[in-house]
Amino acid sequence: MRRLLVSTLITAIVLSAHLRAGYARDADQALVVVRGRAVCIDSAGRPLNSPFACDETYRSVGFATKDGKLYRFLPTDAMTAMFTDMRVRQRELQITARLRAGDQLELIKVQSVKEGRLYDLFYFCEVCNIRAYAPGPCPCCRNEMEFRETEF
Repeated sequence: MRRLLVSTLITAIVLSAHLRAGYARDADQALVVVRGRAVCIDSAGRPLNSPFACDETYRSVGFATKDGKLYRFLPTDAMTAMFTDMRVRQRELQITARLRAGDQLELIKVQSVKEGRLYDLFYFCEVCNIRAYAPGPCPCCRNEMEFRETEF
């Protein structure tokens, strides 16, 4: 019994230390809210100027602000799949993201801006009542998800 108690106590201490370290790292990374447009980035790392210019040859997606700053997204960020949709790339966007090393962003929220108002962007399956942040078929019924833009 005593051995089990000591083992449990050691596990709890180690786990607590790991959690505290993880939370400290997250607290050091700033949240940013920026406005601009999603842009495709070519293999040389330059943004393509037109949302229509994106095709199979672009390498990744970035975010260009009105003042000319270009952010890149973490390669593992699943929410960037939304930017493969030309309808999203054509809109003025406001994104909320966590700023990581090297001016890379990790998306938290993507909204469009119309006449000064914010709209949430997402894909929705009416049949299954499922909301997603990437275009494509519904993970449940396989019907195509409908693009939606609702006032925030």
